[in-house]
Amino acid sequence: MKTIFALLSIPLMFFSQGCSCIQENISSVLFSLEMKRSDIRVSTLKVNSEDIEYLERKGQGPAVILLHGFSSDKTDWIWFIRYLPEKYHVIALDLPGHGDNIENHLSSYDPQSLTHGIADMIDALKLEKFHLAGNSLGGLVSKLYANAHPDRVISLGLFNSAGVTPPVLGDFYDALQKGDNPFDVKTKADWENLKTYALYRQPFIPWPVDTVMAQKHIKNNAFYQKIFQSLIAHPTMTDPEFQVNMLENLTMPVLVIWGDKDRILNVSSVEVYSRHIKNLQTFIIKDCGHVPMIEKPEVSAQRYARFIRKL
Repeated sequence: MKTIFALLSIPLMFFSQGCSCIQENISSVLFSLEMKRSDIRVSTLKVNSEDIEYLERKGQGPAVILLHGFSSDKTDWIWFIRYLPEKYHVIALDLPGHGDNIENHLSSYDPQSLTHGIADMIDALKLEKFHLAGNSLGGLVSKLYANAHPDRVISLGLFNSAGVTPPVLGDFYDALQKGDNPFDVKTKADWENLKTYALYRQPFIPWPVDTVMAQKHIKNNAFYQKIFQSLIAHPTMTDPEFQVNMLENLTMPVLVIWGDKDRILNVSSVEVYSRHIKNLQTFIIKDCGHVPMIEKPEVSAQRYARFIRKL
């Protein structure tokens, strides 16, 4: 903590010059300190001749693979991992086109293509069986993977997962109907608006980190919009029958965790999961938004750990 406060006390004259490299360096150091506190390291694997970075905490028990949501990255899980029992071998991956992965404007990034990319990464990790969990888009990819590889997925954890049309559409759908896409981040004000959709009570984010995240979204916005359009046109997002079949084909134990104040995917989605998954547990977190592993990392990690421990 002393190191963090020392960094944050760097004279403001450096920042008044708008030097993004200084902000990025501070942000990187802060994330490194947080990963160290969670005993996480950056590892690399080769997938289709490309070097892919992922986050890993070693452990002797069953592996747990974590997938983040749209326009985010693997660092979403740093605080969540801190509260998982140390025995688990935990791996957080970047979805194709996200985080440290290559942005290829010629590639497809629909949910099935994203799932194929994650399948290649999992094969490269040489894991035969594992627990799989994902948030939002990562939850949808997790469901698709589990449908295709039920023999490899011990359990499925879905955190505010995409891929189900909620009975109550909610704020995000209302915004889209009015021609306003909260994920279309062109300015810092757009970034602040997106955070109001994703987070109910925003956790403390040091100034350099928040600024760097905003700049990254603004810089990558055109590419994210390409991905977004391919997502909303896919049957997993548009066809309720396809969505239901995907749920009914899940044979492994499933835990659905949801923040009750989610403005992107309404909590009424849980009703759909409850109707169509036989081996299901649900846990709704009060006063929590779309990313419980960030807003409520201890609560969500402890509940998830209890779920996989019983398996």
